[in-house]
Parts: sequence; C-alpha cells; structure tokens
Amino acid sequence: MRPTLTMPALTKFVDGTGPVWTGNLFPFLFITIACGAVSGFHALISSGTTPKMLANESQACFIGYGGMLMESFVAIMALVAACIIDPGVYFAMNSPMAVLAPAGTTDVVASAAQVVSGWGFSITPDTLHQIASEVGEQSIISRAGGAPTLAVGMAYILHGSLGGLMDVSFWYHFAILFEALFILTAVDAGTRAARFMLQDLLGVISRG
Repeated sequence: MRPTLTMPALTKFVDGTGPVWTGNLFPFLFITIACGAVSGFHALISSGTTPKMLANESQACFIGYGGMLMESFVAIMALVAACIIDPGVYFAMNSPMAVLAPAGTTDVVASAAQVVSGWGFSITPDTLHQIASEVGEQSIISRAGGAPTLAVGMAYILHGSLGGLMDVSFWYHFAILFEALFILTAVDAGTRAARFMLQDLLGVISRG
C-alpha cells in the first residue's frame, strides 16, 4: 500500500489568501499540529485519568511520549488521506459555497469546477459528479470541516489496497463511522476526566 500523493507541497495559497484558510501560515500551522495541546485537553487527561493508571512516576515519560508519537502517526495518516485526493477535488470540497457558487447560481457543480480550474487546479463537472456517485453522496461541493475529506481519502486508500474488496461507498461510510466513534470516545474521556477532577476538588472541600 503506497498511495500516490497528488497535492503539491506548496500552493499559491501559502500567502494566506485562502480559500480554505484565509490568514498567515504561521503560527496557524503549528496550532493545527498541536491540536488538543492548545485547547488544554492533553493537560486535562494527563492530570486527570492517566496518573491513576500509573504504578510509579517513572512510567509517565514513556506513556506521555508514546502517546504523542501515536497522535503524530494519526496526524500523518490524516495528511496522507487528504493529499492523495486530486487538488481540484480537494478545493471543491473544502472551499466555501459562497466562493464556489455565488447566490443565484443554477449549476453549482459546473460553477465550482470553473472557479477551482481558474485557480490552476483543473477539474471537470463530470469528475465531481463521478466522485460523489462513487462515495454515495448527492454532492461533494463545499463539504468543509475535514471529516468528508478524510473519509474520501481513506475510502480510496482502503478500496485500492484491498483489491476492490468492497466498493468505495462502503469504505467512505466506514470512515465516517470511524470518525464519529473517534470523536465520541474523546468526548467520553473528557467527561470522565472532568468527573474525576470534580470529585478530587470536592474531596478537598468536604471529606464526608
């Protein structure tokens, strides 16, 4: 399994003119990579549930460093999934609808293809229709947020690496389900950590 990366290392939008992201590359790039570290979620987990599972303090470094390595692995996999998608398709999926098809546009797909092609990433309406049909969606235009992009990339990787065992739409919806479960487990972990911290805090106030 060695997917071909089609997204160039840098595009003209590195200057911060959008359309997916409008703003300076730095420091936004590092904020994106840091992910939950910026929100404080890592600190919440490492100070809440993790210490209760350690036999001694010497294990903290191994678990903390190993956890960040695994998160880096997940980040690389997500990056690969996005980069195997044709750049024209990627920008059609992640650009705002107002940019791709202004109000009053009758043929949204044709308008999106024309706008994205004008940015230097050639794409046709037929290609956009074909991909939407393959993944089982009515349209893939302006499906921003990252989740659909990851799902499309994962679907084509799994479909190709497993010799077409299942069709692309199966793997696409499998990836969507995987992402939903991933988010739910993160929310569950955060809720449990909040409960533990509240319990510890109230235990200091009232030991009854």
